[in-house]
Amino acid sequence: MSTINNNNTPSQLKTAIEVSNLQFSYAKESAPVIDIASWQVSQGEHVFLSGPSGSGKSTLLNLLCGTLTPTRGSIALLEQPFSSLSNRQRDKFRARNIGVVFQQFNLIPYLSVAQNINAAAYFASADTSKKDNDAKIHHLLDRLQLPSQVLHAKADALSIGQQQRVAIARALINDPQLLVVDEPTSALDTDARDSFMSLLKEVAAQSTMIFVSHDKAMESYFDRHCSINDLNQSSNIEQADSKYATAEQAQGRG
Repeated sequence: MSTINNNNTPSQLKTAIEVSNLQFSYAKESAPVIDIASWQVSQGEHVFLSGPSGSGKSTLLNLLCGTLTPTRGSIALLEQPFSSLSNRQRDKFRARNIGVVFQQFNLIPYLSVAQNINAAAYFASADTSKKDNDAKIHHLLDRLQLPSQVLHAKADALSIGQQQRVAIARALINDPQLLVVDEPTSALDTDARDSFMSLLKEVAAQSTMIFVSHDKAMESYFDRHCSINDLNQSSNIEQADSKYATAEQAQGRG
């Protein structure tokens, strides 16, 4: 299977992501906006996925997270046939195994930090006592250099940097094996970006991570680099991400 890899991937590692003959179209009979013959990521890898705006990065991420389903082909995650699961099964798998840090963080503004993080644990149906879960949240906040007092603050009262770290805590609360990070540094200056990346790499050390950005300067933080333009062979690529919001609403996934 061909991969775009700056380093050799040890063959003995288990597979975190395996894409085969993947195509996705936003409308029937239209040309695919995603067309990837094959792509494989091993468990434990941290991969930088780059590409300009509108090149299909967000569409691919939503396919990997199961909020979109392939028109053709398959996606296996953690050696499970993810794309062939039912909507309910994918939602359950995603909640338990995939952590997502969105570009806009997607925190619920009127809920407290604790409520935002606990919501992720709730949807994963985590079999954890409140005492253990609270201890885990405090541990995450400590690792993310956030004071415990923020737990009672409303999400929209936090600074951008604090919201960003809370979004990471929410993504990591269920110990996901796969972490998907979408353009999280676009609003940060260089010093803040460097600090954030060091922290993210540390707290995500035990997860497979796909980090997406159009900023090629981010490559230096990663051993493996993939270009969406090399992966995606679609001739309809310019329409890839501009249609996502409309399609998500049409599927009732918003």
